[in-house]
Amino acid sequence: MQKEYKERMFLSQKRPFVIYLQAMRYTLYIIALLIITSDVIHAQRGGGRGDRGGFSLSNLTSSQQEIPDSLLVADSAALSKRVTAYRLTQYLGDPYIASMDTNRLNFGNSTLVEAKSLAVGYLANLGAPAQTRIFSERKEARDFSYADAFDYYITTPENAYYYDTKLPYTNIMFTQSGASTNREDQLKGVLTWNFGKKVNMGGEMDYIYSRGQYNSNGNSLLSYRLFGSYRSDKYELNAYLSNFNFVTYENGGLANDRYLTNTDEVSGTGSRQSLTPKNYPVRFLNTPAWNRVRGKQYYLTHRYNLGFTRELQEVDEEGNPIEVFVPVSSIIHTFEYMDNRRRFISEMQGIDTAYIKTPTNNRQLLNVFGLDESLNDVASAWNLKNTFALSLREGFQDWVKFGLSAFIRLEKRKFKLPAAIDGLKYDKIEGSGLYPQPSTLDFPLSETYDEFSTYVGAELSKRQGTLLTYNVRGELGLVGEDLGEFRVNGELQTRFPLFGKEASIKAKGHIRNVAPAFFHQYHHSRYFWWDPDNNSTRLKNTQQMYAGGEIYLASTGTTLSAGIESIQNYIYFGIDGYPYQHGSNLQVVSARFKQDIRYRAFGWENEAAYQLSSDQDIIPLPDISVYSNLYFHFKLAKVLTLQIGADLHYNTEYYAPYYEPATQQFQLQKEKKIGNYPLLNGYVNFHLKQARFFIMGYNLGSFFIEPNYFSLLHYPINPFVLKMGISVVFNN
Repeated sequence: MQKEYKERMFLSQKRPFVIYLQAMRYTLYIIALLIITSDVIHAQRGGGRGDRGGFSLSNLTSSQQEIPDSLLVADSAALSKRVTAYRLTQYLGDPYIASMDTNRLNFGNSTLVEAKSLAVGYLANLGAPAQTRIFSERKEARDFSYADAFDYYITTPENAYYYDTKLPYTNIMFTQSGASTNREDQLKGVLTWNFGKKVNMGGEMDYIYSRGQYNSNGNSLLSYRLFGSYRSDKYELNAYLSNFNFVTYENGGLANDRYLTNTDEVSGTGSRQSLTPKNYPVRFLNTPAWNRVRGKQYYLTHRYNLGFTRELQEVDEEGNPIEVFVPVSSIIHTFEYMDNRRRFISEMQGIDTAYIKTPTNNRQLLNVFGLDESLNDVASAWNLKNTFALSLREGFQDWVKFGLSAFIRLEKRKFKLPAAIDGLKYDKIEGSGLYPQPSTLDFPLSETYDEFSTYVGAELSKRQGTLLTYNVRGELGLVGEDLGEFRVNGELQTRFPLFGKEASIKAKGHIRNVAPAFFHQYHHSRYFWWDPDNNSTRLKNTQQMYAGGEIYLASTGTTLSAGIESIQNYIYFGIDGYPYQHGSNLQVVSARFKQDIRYRAFGWENEAAYQLSSDQDIIPLPDISVYSNLYFHFKLAKVLTLQIGADLHYNTEYYAPYYEPATQQFQLQKEKKIGNYPLLNGYVNFHLKQARFFIMGYNLGSFFIEPNYFSLLHYPINPFVLKMGISVVFNN
């Protein structure tokens, strides 16, 4: 009864959003019906596609999600489109063309968590904590590492979109799956418009609400962003403010995996239908808990361009020579402020047997038992960055074949975490570093850590032309907490015609010496407590070196890539949930192959990756990860196209990590190998002018394959569920 009451409270707090989602769902269905009706009438009258028949904004394929070396100012073809989307490099704010979510093919497939990486491990729900299985795709840990598990859902300066529109642009998407007791909804939309040629403003929102297919694994993710830009010859500005609030109902995974793999045996009834996924016992069945991660961000980058006016040989309608402004150099300033908070809460009291930890070194805390207060672990962090740069622009004269920038970045950071738990302070045992004894002495309830760092860096780039383009960027920590930290990233690419189509060869690499994330170094909570009390227990900088290459052949739809990464002082979370550092050198070798085949109505997309870790005990990875998508694509009417097919995700067995709710980290395990299960989905996608909609059967294999569909240790993916959705674009 207590559990049911708490779950009802969790859901009732979201009731206004549920009502809003239901209203929006019916609104979108009505809009789709109106579009279908109007388009059929239009087809009967004229039979043509109409002026707005296609809303794809570029010729980019689904595999080319962005082209970082295509500068916005140099891509006149893209600027001629009704809507142009672009992103920015983080610190210097250089714009480059980015593709938009308007692909006619694979719409339903793109809404799955599995679409975010070739192989990904997560906690069943859309919006749940997730980690890619492809090592080269894993990013540096944030100082606020609690947000790392939600990286796919957080807006950053690198993935934020900006727009240039000739007409107001709106894109609304709604998806839904499951029945009322385990429904999963997502509502996502963007609205943007131009005020003249120079000013653009807009906003976007993403709301995910899921009750979950399993016991106590619902979540609610709400994020929004307001953005704007001003672009003129001499002055350019891009800015946004964003906010997110993610709530995850934690269940700790299944209490016994046999409730999924051997339901008949565990239930004792001989019938698999007698025990539903919603009734599977979970680790936190009697002690439900929630994680809430919040964040806000303010970002602004602007530049003043210095240059001259050049007279062209062309003339205007009145016969006067046309003059254009040619930027020679730029003065750049970028401001970024991030504020994050995390709270791990529960109303449980007394001993929690789900957390019994045994320390193995002097960086850990013995578990605290018998506390009479509710669980309420909190932590917060904010980061303020100011970057000042001078840039020499590429191409202002024929002989200037590259651009050169130099910058200095000032960072101020502040972290706050408990000095005590539930009104008690824990004193160290002399010489051990442990904190097992409560103290009644006077003490502060929280500890604050202030950090300051100064970086200097430079960037050398050539982005214009096709024969040879490159980009090299480096930065060095000169002063403060990150003294000695450095990053050097480089990329070299050449393009050339082959069999009448484009081919490219790309080489890329990086060298990094990176300081540990703050909350990898410090963590104070009821169940996990680590704090370096001297230099011997402090985590050291991690050194990484990567070298790789890629070959792309448009004539055959083939992409080949390979790389090798070497890591020294790798930081990981051990079986007991605490951070450790591997002192010796580790290597990860990877190779990736992508082949798309299209012949008339037939399409077959394939991608595979091979990974070899030099130490599977420290960096466990699947040897093989595969994605295959087989479909037929054809027109049902002059304005309606259909894609029907099935796709498959598969990876070999390996010791996939366990997600620990108390730290929100993915930790090592040696209990069970996860994988060797083909995730099979069947789908039908429709495209009708400015509307896309789909119906999908998710995890069809659960009907006829042995039920062993775990994504992480004790965390299975969803069983079979029917998923549907719609996306409507308005550009008028």
